[in-house]
Amino acid sequence: MQPSYRLGLRSACKRYGPGRLPHADRPDIGAGYAAASAAVVATVLVGIVLAGEAVRGGSGDWVASFLFPAFALPVVVPSAFFLGVVVWRLSPSSTSTIGLVAGGVGAIGTYLVSLVLIGGVLTAGAVLSLSSWSPIAAAEFSAGLVGLAVVLTWWITIPVGCLSGVVYMSVTESSP
Repeated sequence: MQPSYRLGLRSACKRYGPGRLPHADRPDIGAGYAAASAAVVATVLVGIVLAGEAVRGGSGDWVASFLFPAFALPVVVPSAFFLGVVVWRLSPSSTSTIGLVAGGVGAIGTYLVSLVLIGGVLTAGAVLSLSSWSPIAAAEFSAGLVGLAVVLTWWITIPVGCLSGVVYMSVTESSP
């Protein structure tokens, strides 16, 4: 018999969380939804922290506080979903410990997939002469942007990813 907190967590995910999305009953797609949800939560938390810093520091840099997370969402959410599916399919088992590791690896991997997406779009635009940048400048900008994102957000994205992995594995362990 499963502990009651796991059954309660499972029903909450099914009722209010990503468990009601299409194909969430498939474990790999459910893991993708869990990773994408973690990316949304981490991005919102980073936005709150940046806004708090703007208020506390009096810099008035509200635009950057909202634009950085807003522009990140359309990149990190699909990246996290993709990695959640891939990591689930590659994981050797479904235990909370594997969830912890997979969530952390997925959070780190999201930075790499985001770099490929952003770098690919910007570099392709430069190669096709859709921008005034050279392909090298576009690649350098992409690397710098993602590097800045890592420096500013790792302290929240990795723990949120790990927590999401543990929660998802706990929910799947309590599945009938």
